[in-house]
Amino acid sequence: MSQRGVTLIELLVAMLIFAIIAVLSYRTLGSVFQTREQLQKASSKWRDAALFYSRIENDLGALLNRPIKNADNIDEPAFMLRRYPANTNEATLTFTRTGFADNDNAMAAPQRIGYRLRDGKLELLIWPGLDQAPRATPQVYTALNNVREASWRALDPRQSWQPGWRDQGEQNTDNKPVIFPVALELSITLTSGEKITRTFAIRNES
Repeated sequence: MSQRGVTLIELLVAMLIFAIIAVLSYRTLGSVFQTREQLQKASSKWRDAALFYSRIENDLGALLNRPIKNADNIDEPAFMLRRYPANTNEATLTFTRTGFADNDNAMAAPQRIGYRLRDGKLELLIWPGLDQAPRATPQVYTALNNVREASWRALDPRQSWQPGWRDQGEQNTDNKPVIFPVALELSITLTSGEKITRTFAIRNES
């Protein structure tokens, strides 16, 4: 019984098939890695945005009716929404909040904090005290990266949206001064194009 060996043509065909399978496998594997990387970036982006909004919600939930004197010895209300910050030590949204509780549930001193958009970043500003010493400057932290636009507006007691807020002279239906707006809305547009809008209800106290 004769035995037939593998011809050169058959060997070349087998090698060609193996090469095609290898290329297809490489492309499929590369596509899997690329998809996973994109999913990781998207997941990180939405996680960071969620944490940022959660931070603001927590801060607004701790609002304190405590006006302050700024570093220029000018009175500022407990809650202030500027249309445009004027200098590097100002924020678009500025307010007083209660201090954080420590491990023994003792409350730390109240804080003066603010938020603003600068150079593609939403920044958190924390001042060293409430009534500030001359030339006092806030510490600045990056709260959210990759932000193209950020717009704020405040809802007044007449249910009208306002681009700014600082007047404490307005009265509500009980003839009590309105310190805080009824609600605050923040819309941000990421550099990747997505727009996220969140509205925060705010409790007013006399």
